[in-house]
Amino acid sequence: IVATPYQLSFDHLTTCDEIIGRFERVAPDLAKQYGAVPVVGVGHSCGSLLHMLITSLFPDTPRAANALISYNNRGVGEAVPLFEELIVPLFSDTDKNGSKLMKAAIEVAREQYNGEVPSDEAILKLLRSVPVPIPGLNLESILTPSLVAVPAPVRQSLTNLLTEPAYEALSNVPVLGNVPSLLLQSLEITQQIPKLIDEVEAGARDFVPTPDAMSSAARRAYRCRRTLLLQFTNDALDDSEILEGYLKEAESVMKMKRPMITIDLQRKKLEGNHLTPLLGPAGGEGWGEKLEETLGGVLDVVGGGSTSNDDVDEEDAGESKNAKAVRETLGYEQVERVVDELITWLDEGSL
Repeated sequence: IVATPYQLSFDHLTTCDEIIGRFERVAPDLAKQYGAVPVVGVGHSCGSLLHMLITSLFPDTPRAANALISYNNRGVGEAVPLFEELIVPLFSDTDKNGSKLMKAAIEVAREQYNGEVPSDEAILKLLRSVPVPIPGLNLESILTPSLVAVPAPVRQSLTNLLTEPAYEALSNVPVLGNVPSLLLQSLEITQQIPKLIDEVEAGARDFVPTPDAMSSAARRAYRCRRTLLLQFTNDALDDSEILEGYLKEAESVMKMKRPMITIDLQRKKLEGNHLTPLLGPAGGEGWGEKLEETLGGVLDVVGGGSTSNDDVDEEDAGESKNAKAVRETLGYEQVERVVDELITWLDEGSL
């Protein structure tokens, strides 16, 4: 499994190029280790849209199959409420949109979450990014590097007495596990916001290609032989059914050129909503099990629940009924059903 992170952007084609470039950097090593293996694209929401575009508009990157989960293709105005009325006026001014401040704050937070005292450079950048109420006041001329520099002995003392002990303590918190790691993951999400603000300030008003152009690409150029569309029962953002119609048109186009070709297109609906695939425990499977056991144990004590396994399947032996209820409430079982569906589909295609 090659997980390819990407930065959200209004320009989907550039994002596709970046994703392909990152994948191709590791593909040769994978080929040496495993030989020639089929490439299967799996994406959720925007990720599924990007896989559709890659399969349609990038002919040098063939896919043996695609699993497109919660496919979504909406214009900015529909995807982002009040985009023209609020977002554009708010973030079009470089001096007021807060992009520089957010970038600087994220960098300071990143160093803190890594158990370090923020560097002089990061602190200086943050202070210079703070908006000032006095017109014409230039903080860069006032806040010099020497003014904000933390003396080396003070920095070392803070590291020894504060940051390192706090980092060690937070790295193994009961139930939660490695808190700094979880915080760093949240920063990766937050870090995407300044780039989007910069693009709005530069004039971005819709996605590239537009939703109509992306739909046209799906109808005319999609060329994957096996495609699974997964959608959820409570998902108002899902466009899988519309995409299914487009891919059937693409199938007709492919068969006009190659009549003997076989196409497998499936659309399945599972319980859940647009966020269901994201509900897995961020700290890993072990973190999720600890959370289930702890919350289940609390319910056992508070509610007088039984830890007997009378009503629990044999495969769940040792798991209390309340822990199982917690698992269902957190949505982990819905996630597992998604995984099971993907595995079954892959097995059916001998992938």
